[in-house]
Amino acid sequence: MPKIRLYSMLLWLMISFAGKAQFKSAVIGVDGLTCSACSFATEKSLLKLQTIDSVYMQLEENTATVFFKLGAKINMNDVAKKVVDAGFSVRNLIALVNVGELKLAPDFCWSYENDVYHFVKITAAAELKGDVHLQFIGDKFMPAKEFKKWKLYCKNACATSITQAPYSHNYYVTIH
Repeated sequence: MPKIRLYSMLLWLMISFAGKAQFKSAVIGVDGLTCSACSFATEKSLLKLQTIDSVYMQLEENTATVFFKLGAKINMNDVAKKVVDAGFSVRNLIALVNVGELKLAPDFCWSYENDVYHFVKITAAAELKGDVHLQFIGDKFMPAKEFKKWKLYCKNACATSITQAPYSHNYYVTIH
């Protein structure tokens, strides 16, 4: 009987997570990777984060794909910092996240897991369902020259539109 209860509880947990928002993975463009030792150092650094389940390095494309643990609260600043800690820089960071259902409008703010995600460059109403690729915008997530192009859009409109404080992180994202 205990095995049946355990399997029932596991099935219930999988079903309950299926409908909720969840970060699944992220593809990180890593500048400076030139050899397998570079890839290995980046992989080892990323795996130090307890929220990361596995890492797949692609030296030919200079990317790292990280897969997050189910139900883990993801801190994208920490993910980017682990790349820097390995001696490289982040070219871009695009995360796959199940958002459930979101109705976007210009300057839309989404509160998830005690973090705020401010959608930038959204010019019209849009509806997101299920898995979505979000590109993270900011000096930690792209080269300075690229961030200069985005900086104009990164005004903290979320501070006034979301009143439940405090929040751990304020991220700028766009649909990729």
